[in-house]
Amino acid sequence: MKAFSQFCISSFEREQETLTASFHYTFDDREDFTETINFSPLKDKNLFPIIRTEKNQIFHLLSQIHIALGVSYYKLFPTKEILVQTSFLNEAQKNFWQEFYLKGLWEFFYQNQIDPRGLAEFSCDASAPLYDQKVALKGEKALVLFWGGKDSLVTVELLKKQGQQFDLFSFGKDYPLHQLAQLPTEKKRLIIQRKIDLPQIQKLLDEGYYNGHVPITGTICFVSLLVAYLYGYQAVITSLEKSADEGNTHYCDMEINHQWSKSSEFEKVFQNYINQWIASDFSLYSPLRKWYEIRIVKEFCQYPQYFHSFSSCNRNFHLVGTKLTGEKLWCWICPKCAFVYTMMRAFLPKEEVIQIFGHDLFSDETLVPLFQELLGISGIKPFECVGTNEEMILAFRLIFQKEHEVNATMIKLFVDHVKSKMNISDFSLLEEKLL
Repeated sequence: MKAFSQFCISSFEREQETLTASFHYTFDDREDFTETINFSPLKDKNLFPIIRTEKNQIFHLLSQIHIALGVSYYKLFPTKEILVQTSFLNEAQKNFWQEFYLKGLWEFFYQNQIDPRGLAEFSCDASAPLYDQKVALKGEKALVLFWGGKDSLVTVELLKKQGQQFDLFSFGKDYPLHQLAQLPTEKKRLIIQRKIDLPQIQKLLDEGYYNGHVPITGTICFVSLLVAYLYGYQAVITSLEKSADEGNTHYCDMEINHQWSKSSEFEKVFQNYINQWIASDFSLYSPLRKWYEIRIVKEFCQYPQYFHSFSSCNRNFHLVGTKLTGEKLWCWICPKCAFVYTMMRAFLPKEEVIQIFGHDLFSDETLVPLFQELLGISGIKPFECVGTNEEMILAFRLIFQKEHEVNATMIKLFVDHVKSKMNISDFSLLEEKLL
């Protein structure tokens, strides 16, 4: 593995007819990457007419997407200097992007034992274009980020009750789970296709360069801004919850939060950055922000039409397709499967939850170490989009009260290592806080 001194966000271009944008990056002019996004709908093109086409405004938004996408390539060898050649950045903007790259990659730094302090210092080329006029959206509807999980489905149902006009939005590719979960919503879905430069990434990985977690939700937020502009939407609605604000551990004087780009902190700095420098009339928010995951699951359990057409297991989403086989929607071994299974057991009959998942996770001895982490008995909270230790504890308490079962492996784990150290008032406080 040879060291690089500079990561360059070098150029992009857009094909007017196909609505495809190509984004280029390079390390020291030695290793080049090209990513493409086709902003034309992957399906149902007649349902999504282009509303706005002003070239300078589109290029303004593309220049921001260009920087956001770059984090996927920068992580191969994080350099001190990041040079942006496609947009002038003032000092405040440079600070925002440094925070985006560093906080978004802090888990990656921890996993690879890289000290991130002093890295990702942004500069811009003297000839970089200055976009000094803000973009005006002037849309009427909202665009809901849709991944086929419980959170986005709860958002859909809440917006329906409020009588809001909205469409669904999926980014990357048309995953089978998206198709399955969309049907019961009775809403149309705009799909934008992304093609990351996998061959070049794999080449460098084979040579020993780094890999790890990136702030994908933050990247999608920037992409959704251009999608909103093109297709006439005023707001982008996420389904991000209060649980995302809790970190996992600390490293190099910083809290690591696997869900940083899902946190209220990111939402605020993103909204401020966009409104101050990009588009004054754009809004991104989550109607679930004040709820913990356990409260969202309680709400979700009121919508049985989704029980067999949703999944929160990330093995449904992989760059080359689903990692699951056949009609299986849950892998049964990841933190998200364990967490969501537990949450649903708190509000639905045991037999129904086992039928939904196709497996009783509480009787699987191999999952004991995972449940110990989720309950806070040992280790740290897993690096996954899961709720807090407190939510797991409350869910197990509700399950224990409802099912009166002590022989199941995970319930016995809870009784022996958690319940025995708490009293009724402790659980009452948790219920008041989380539900």
